[in-house]
Amino acid sequence: MLFLDIVGSTTLAERLDPEPLRRVMDRYFASCGARIAEHGGVVEKFIGDAILAAFGATVAHEDDALRAVRAATGALAALADLTAELAAEYQVRLEARAGICTGNVVVITRPGDDFRVVGDSVNTAARLQTAARPGEVLVCADTAAMVRARVGVEPVEPLTLKGKSRPVPAWRITAPGAAADRPAPLTPFVGRAGELAALADGYRQAREHRRVHLTTVVGAPGIGKSRLVREFLAALPDGEAVVLSGRCSAYGRGITYRPLAEMLDSLPGGRPALARLLADEGAEEDGAEPARTRRLVARTLAAVAESAPASAPAPASGGPDEREPGPAAGVADIAWAVRHLLTVLGRSRPVVLVWEDLHWAESTLLDLVEEIATWLRDVPVLLLCVARPELFELRAGWGAGTPHAVTVDLGPMTGEQTAALVGSLALRGDVHPQDDRAYDHQELTGRVITLCDGNPLFAEQLMDVFAETAPGTQVPPTVQALLGARLDRLPGTERGVLELAAVVGREFTRAQLRAMAEADGTAAPAADEATARLARRRVFEPGPAGTYRFAQALLRDTAYEFTPKTRRERWHDFLADRLSRERPPDPMAVAYHVEATSLLRRQLRPGDPKLPDLAGPAAGTLIAEGMRALARKDIPAAVQLLERGRALLPAGDPAHTALALHVCDAGIWLQDEARCRAALAAAEAALPDDPRAEATRAIQRGIVTLRLGLAAPAEVAADARRLTERLDRDRGDDLSWCRLHQLRAHLELAAERTASAERSFRLALARARALGDGYEEDRLLCAVCELAQWTPTPVAASLDLCALLGRRFAANRSLLIPVLVARAHLEALDGDVAGARSTLAEALTYSHDVHADLADAVVLDAAGFVESLAGAHEAAEARYRQSLGVLRAAGHVPDTRTTEVAIARELFAQGRTDA
Repeated sequence: MLFLDIVGSTTLAERLDPEPLRRVMDRYFASCGARIAEHGGVVEKFIGDAILAAFGATVAHEDDALRAVRAATGALAALADLTAELAAEYQVRLEARAGICTGNVVVITRPGDDFRVVGDSVNTAARLQTAARPGEVLVCADTAAMVRARVGVEPVEPLTLKGKSRPVPAWRITAPGAAADRPAPLTPFVGRAGELAALADGYRQAREHRRVHLTTVVGAPGIGKSRLVREFLAALPDGEAVVLSGRCSAYGRGITYRPLAEMLDSLPGGRPALARLLADEGAEEDGAEPARTRRLVARTLAAVAESAPASAPAPASGGPDEREPGPAAGVADIAWAVRHLLTVLGRSRPVVLVWEDLHWAESTLLDLVEEIATWLRDVPVLLLCVARPELFELRAGWGAGTPHAVTVDLGPMTGEQTAALVGSLALRGDVHPQDDRAYDHQELTGRVITLCDGNPLFAEQLMDVFAETAPGTQVPPTVQALLGARLDRLPGTERGVLELAAVVGREFTRAQLRAMAEADGTAAPAADEATARLARRRVFEPGPAGTYRFAQALLRDTAYEFTPKTRRERWHDFLADRLSRERPPDPMAVAYHVEATSLLRRQLRPGDPKLPDLAGPAAGTLIAEGMRALARKDIPAAVQLLERGRALLPAGDPAHTALALHVCDAGIWLQDEARCRAALAAAEAALPDDPRAEATRAIQRGIVTLRLGLAAPAEVAADARRLTERLDRDRGDDLSWCRLHQLRAHLELAAERTASAERSFRLALARARALGDGYEEDRLLCAVCELAQWTPTPVAASLDLCALLGRRFAANRSLLIPVLVARAHLEALDGDVAGARSTLAEALTYSHDVHADLADAVVLDAAGFVESLAGAHEAAEARYRQSLGVLRAAGHVPDTRTTEVAIARELFAQGRTDA
C-alpha cells in the first residue's frame, strides 16, 4: 500500500482561489497517478489531496514492493518538475511525502463497486507518510526486506505512530535507482558440476567451431540459475571473451529491446567504445557502401540504446532497407544491426550474450534471439538464456529449430548439497543469535534445510529471517512475494484446487481433493485434470497410490496464507469431520484440523459460543501427545504440542497451571529462560484470580530462577521460606506443596546436602501420588534414584530401587537411561566395575536410539567416573573428553565446566601437567 500526501495543503487552499486550486490539484493527481499506473499500481482512492494506491492487490507480482517504491520516488520527482511549472503560473510550491507498507489485506472488486482495500497495512502506510519528511519515502520492515537488494535503504529510529501499540520499525529510501552501498555477498556456490560443465561445453563448441550455440538454463525461481551463470562467467580466462548481459523486464516503457540496450551499455567502454569499434571496422573497408552500412548500424543501435525502438516496414531481403533509418528503427533493421555487430565483435574473440529472465521477453525479442541462433554464420557466439519454465509456455518448441541448442534443466539441490550450502551461510554469520537456547545451531540449520527444499534462494532468505527472529513458520516476505506471484498466474480451476490442497497439508491424496472439490462445486474429473496440470507445472509431486505432495513446503505455506480465512475455516471443518468418521481415525490429524478451525473461528468470530466445545477435544489430543513427547525427552516437539494445546484452552481452565509447569520443565532442560517466563505469564493471564494457581506459579518461578542460575541460592531460599509460611495456611494444596518440596530439594543440592535433598524429593513424591499425577511421580522417582548414588542410603537398597525402576521404565528409554546411569555408579562403588561397564554400554545404546545428545553426555560422563574409580585414568580422560564434545556442541556451558574439572583431575592422576 502506497500513501502519498501533499505537505501544507491547508495553507495552499487558503492562498488560492478554488478554481485555480482545482487546476493545480488536477495536474498533481494526473502527474502522480501516471507514475503509479506506469509501475502497475492501482489508485484505490483520492482522499482530499492524498493518494492511496495498491500494488499486487488484484494480481500479485514478485516485485510489487519495488514497483511501489519506484512509483513513490517517481511521483515525488514528477511533482518537483510540476512545481517548477506551477511556480511561474500560480506562485505555489508543492511538496509531498510518502509511506509504503506491505501486508495482508482484503480486496473488494465487485462489478459496479468501487475498488476497495481493507487492512492494517493501509493505516500503517498512512501513518508512515505522516512521519516522513517532505520529499521522503518511509517503508515498513517487510517492504525494506523485499527492496533492499535493488534500492538504497537506511533504518530510522522506530516510530511511535498513532493507533499503534508498539513502536514501528521503519526505513528511509535513499537511492531509488541503485542498491545499497555494500552489495550483499553472493550465495555460496555448491554442487552443480554437471550443469556447469554443460555451459562450458556450449562455450567451447562456439569458440572452437566458430558457430552460434544456444544454451538455455531453465529452473524454478530462486533455484540458482543466475548464480550458475555467474560462476561460469567467473571461470572464463580474463579477456578471452566479450561478455554482454541484459535483463528482461515484466513491465515498463520500451521493454521489448531493453535487454539489448543494457547489453550495448555493458560493452567495455560503453557507447563511445561501440562507436569507435564500428568506425575502426569501417576504416578497413573501401568504398561508399561499407561507410553507409556503418552509419546504418550505428544509428540503429543508437536507437536501441535509447530504448526507443518503433515498428517500421521490414525489408524483404532480411537486410537493411534502401533508406537510412531515422531515430526509430524497424524490427528487421535491429536484427540485422545486431548480427552485424556480433560479426564485428566475433572477429577477434568469442562473444557471450547473457539474456536474463527471458520468460518476461516480448515475442519480438524471442524472435531476435532465435534468428541470431539460426542465421548467423562463422561467428563464435554463446547465447546464454536464463529463464523459468514459463518460457516454454510462451514459446512452444523453444530452440528446436536452431542447429546447435541445449537446455540445462536446473532442479533442486540434493540433501548433501543443501546441507553444505546452509552450513556455509551459517559460517558467514547469518544465523540466529546463540543466546536463545530454544534452538541449537544444528536444529536451526536442519529446519532451514527442510523448509528450503533444495532451493538456494529460499535457504538464504530463511537464514536472513532467522538471523533476526527464532525459527518459526514465517515465510520470508521476499519468498512469499515470489511464490505469491507464481500462484496468481495460475488459471482459476488450478488455483482453487491448489488452495484445497494447501488446507490439507504438505501431503494429500487425490481422494481428498476430489471430495473437497465436489463439495466446492467442481466436478471430480475437472479436479483430477487440474491436479495433473499442477504436477506438470512442478507445483505438486506425485507419489504412490494416488498421493501427492507440494514440491516446496514454502509454496504450500504461501498458498495457505493467500487463501481467505473463511475458506480455510470451512475446509478445515470439513476435513475434521471427514477424518473423524474414518475407521480407525487418526487423532492427531483430526486434532490438527479442529485446532485450525478453532483458531480461525476465534479470529473471524471471537464471540462464537461454540468455540469451547470445538477446541476442547483438539486441546486434549495435543496435550496428551505433548506429554508423551516430554516423557521420551523429545523436548522441542513437547513444547510445541503443549503450547498449541494451551492456546486452545479457554481462560479459567485449571489445566493452564499444569501446562505452564510442564513447559517450564522443558524450558529448564533447554536452558530457555524466556520460554519459562512466557509459559508462567500465559497461565497468569488465564487464571488471574486463583490463589492456589498463583502460589504454584510463584514456586515455579523460584525453581526456574535457581535451576538457570538467575539468582543466588540464598535469595531463592528466602523466597522459599516466605512461600512455606503462605502454604502452611493451605495444607491441602498438593500441587503447590509438590513443587515446593522440589524447590527445597534443589536448594539442598546447591548446598551439597544430598541426604536432605533426597528427603525433600520423597516428600514431593508423596504429594505427586496424592495428586494421581503420573508425570510428576515418574520424574521424582528418577530424581530419587539418581540421588541414591550420593546419599548415605546403603548401596544394596539403592540397587534394589534401580532394579524396581528399571522394570517400571522398561518401555520408556528416556526415563530408563538415568536409572541405568545411577545403577552403573552404584555397581562401580560396590566394586562391580565389569557390571558397571556393561550397564553403561546398554545405556549408551538406548541413548543413541532416542537421539538424545545430552543423554549421551551423561552416559559418557558416568563412564569416565567408572574408569576413574577403576584406576584407568587414560580411559577416564577419553570418556570425559567425549562427553565434553557433546556438551559443547549442545551449548551447555555450566556442565562443560564441571567436565573440564574432571578432565583436569584425570590428567593430574596421570602425572600430566602440560595438557
